[in-house]
Amino acid sequence: MDLAWQMLLDVRKQVTCRLWVVMDRWYFSKPFLRQCESQNFDWVTKAKRNTQLFRRLIEPGTGRERFVPVRPKDLIREVYPLLMQQRDVDVASVACENIYLKMPTTSVNRKGEVVVKMKYAPIAAVVGQRVKPDNKTTEQNGLVDPNEPVDKDDLAAEYKGAYLLISNRHDAPKEVLSAWLRRWHIEILFRTAKQELGMLNCHSSNENHIHAHLTLLFTAETLIRYLLWEQRKTAGKEDCTHGQVIRNLICIRCRNRQAARTNEPGSITIDLDTEAKQFARLIRKLWPLNLELRWFDSTNNQLLRATA
Repeated sequence: MDLAWQMLLDVRKQVTCRLWVVMDRWYFSKPFLRQCESQNFDWVTKAKRNTQLFRRLIEPGTGRERFVPVRPKDLIREVYPLLMQQRDVDVASVACENIYLKMPTTSVNRKGEVVVKMKYAPIAAVVGQRVKPDNKTTEQNGLVDPNEPVDKDDLAAEYKGAYLLISNRHDAPKEVLSAWLRRWHIEILFRTAKQELGMLNCHSSNENHIHAHLTLLFTAETLIRYLLWEQRKTAGKEDCTHGQVIRNLICIRCRNRQAARTNEPGSITIDLDTEAKQFARLIRKLWPLNLELRWFDSTNNQLLRATA
């Protein structure tokens, strides 16, 4: 938890705008949520089965304000018929109004002492369910965690595939669901980084080595994403998946040979594997027009130390 907070503070030093913190249920700690709000972070997470929620009611006769406990699963069950009515959407969602959560609030008493009291705070409660095509599994729907915890008390509140999202942004329930769905892209990034980019292949315990390894990894990922974005501009045979870009372009086989042209005696030709044909347009766009190798250049020179 301390490490997560330190990372958020490092981000806040670079960016001053309002940001979302999309977290697992493991990070659901009320003091931690208050810390996020104090630094202009908005948070969203899944409600657990044992999360204590309250519904605000006004008595018709007296007008007195009451807070009635409500279980997350019962809340999902109430709005589930409304989810079933939404057909022409990728993700069906319903926002529940007047839902509160007890949060720690710091105040000063009459004696001038700082005390912390639990007070009711309005939250956004959004029930969501992805309308899945037949060819998608439950883990691909973006609302299901890939690794469910073993502890039954820590399980997410669920009813017939629908889940409850809670956030401090009670004024913007649509943004709550949009922020949560972005989390699935992070899961995909870690999966591809481990399986295809060798994220776990750095066995050094040196901190500088690990930073260099991760820097090269994300540099390669940035290049791959750019190539995929370029390919989406033209539909056809050039379109390929993330793994095909790695196998057919980054890990491609090539051979260097000196060009036999008399008019260019200093040129070198690079023969690429036949798999590079589908990337011909990208190679022509990204490949440098010329590459000069010199021992010394007065305009671009770097002094080497004695130990270099």
